[in-house]
Amino acid sequence: MKSIIIKSVSILLFSFALNTQLKAQGVTVSTDLQDVRYAGKTYNGIKGNPYLFEDWADGKVKLENGTVYEGLKLQYDQLKDELIFSIEDARPKAFMHPVKEFSIWEAGNKQETNAKIFKNGFAPIDGASEKAFYEILTDGKISLLKRTTKTITEERANGNTFKTKQLNSTQKYYLADGTTLFKIKKDKKSVLEALQDKAKAAQLEAYISSKRINLKDDAGLTQAIAYYNSL
Repeated sequence: MKSIIIKSVSILLFSFALNTQLKAQGVTVSTDLQDVRYAGKTYNGIKGNPYLFEDWADGKVKLENGTVYEGLKLQYDQLKDELIFSIEDARPKAFMHPVKEFSIWEAGNKQETNAKIFKNGFAPIDGASEKAFYEILTDGKISLLKRTTKTITEERANGNTFKTKQLNSTQKYYLADGTTLFKIKKDKKSVLEALQDKAKAAQLEAYISSKRINLKDDAGLTQAIAYYNSL
């Protein structure tokens, strides 16, 4: 009986200490500390990585209520379009309040300039709601956004009896004017047609040709939109 009481007190003290630590960092989680599903690379037997990175990463988070905090380990689940976090125990936890934006970079990389930035709040498009996260490739009057979604498919290899569940990744690109999105393909015609200022679009076309920019590459597409914003 005494050992049971000691264990119960220990659990309560641990929960209190962990909640105090979380609150000190500006993080609010459910009071029962229930973990979210995090099954690593296998994701319950499915082949492929559902997350942005293989392992936990460093990052900063801004909530919809304006709270900003850092110092957590983050992981972005691109299958569920959900951000999860951990403090020090590597146990995944869900945010109680909605996340507005976050920046994330691989653990050990202290160069925040290499961080990937994600935001939501854009107008619904292609089946995605305003809660969907988009990677901000370049920000400005016109922003270039990239949305990566992962889905589960079943495939049966030749000679196999059973199907295998596998994760597939799809990327879509958009130009954002405020919260309004314009879907584009990674080619010059699509980009120029989506731009509303045709005079600047003509200058951009000349720039793309003179610099031989490859719009099939994310870096080239980012360079082109950054130039457009500089005009």
